[in-house]
Formats: sequence, C-alpha cells, structure tokens
Amino acid sequence: MLDTMQRDTILDCEPGLIRLFGLADIGYRGLVSGWSAPEEGHTWNDGLEATYSIAVRPPLSRFRLMIMGEPYCSRARPVQELTLFGNGWRIAAWRMSARVETALIVTLEPEWWFTRGTRSVMRLLFYLPNSVRPKDLNDGQDGREIGFCFRSICLRQMPT
Repeated sequence: MLDTMQRDTILDCEPGLIRLFGLADIGYRGLVSGWSAPEEGHTWNDGLEATYSIAVRPPLSRFRLMIMGEPYCSRARPVQELTLFGNGWRIAAWRMSARVETALIVTLEPEWWFTRGTRSVMRLLFYLPNSVRPKDLNDGQDGREIGFCFRSICLRQMPT
C-alpha cells in the first residue's frame, strides 16, 4: 500500500478534462488510502476499500462522473462487485463479470459536495468486497488485494 507521505490528498479536477490514472498524469494525487502504487497507465486498488478525493471550484452544479477501468475477474473469481460512496452518500453499485474495459458512470448532485472557500471536495470510497490476491488463485505472483484497474476519470458538468 502507499505511504501517506508520498501523495497529495486531493485531485483538482477541471470539468470536461479526462485525467489518467498511473504515473504519467495523476500519479499519487487524490489517492487517500487503499491504493497500490501507480503504474504505467493505471492504478489498482489494494484492499477492500479505496478512498479517492477530487475537488472542483464552485459554483456547483450536477456533474456526470465517468471512471474507466477493468474489473479483476477470473475463472476462480468470476464476479467483481463495486459500490461507490461519495461523502457518505451511497451513489451506485455495479456487478461485473467480464475482464473488459468498463465505464462506471454516475451523477453527482450539488448537495453531496463539501465546500470550503474556493474548493468543493468529494471523497469517493470504492468498496470492492470481491478483491483478491491473484497469487491466492494461482493467477500469477501478484500479492496485492485487487478488484479494479482504474485507468481514467472525468467530470462533466450537466445541463441545468
């Protein structure tokens, strides 16, 4: 797991801009807890819960959040479940059964954000109860407890 001293705790997002997980763009920004070290083009969760913080500048409106990635599914672990919470609100849940590129898309309501000064913050908690160590399933030597490979994140302002 990541050392908490290595990263910024919030990723500032510009609506409409696609941000890439991994070393080249996001790096450690926004990764609060439950993450593996960023790799080339992606970042895996490491454990049953992964917390990620994003921020936008007010005034707030409804946002469409889209996260692209790939669930860890295998013959021994055929289903990956993911429940998303935002600042304590249960936002959405997915049940994925194929190891393919997947879009996690949700609407974030203005009242769900915490606004302090010039920043509105959303703390996203990804709950992945089917995360597993691939080496425990004889699927390689990976000892991380993974469930979803995060590739990109994008916020888009929705029309009012």
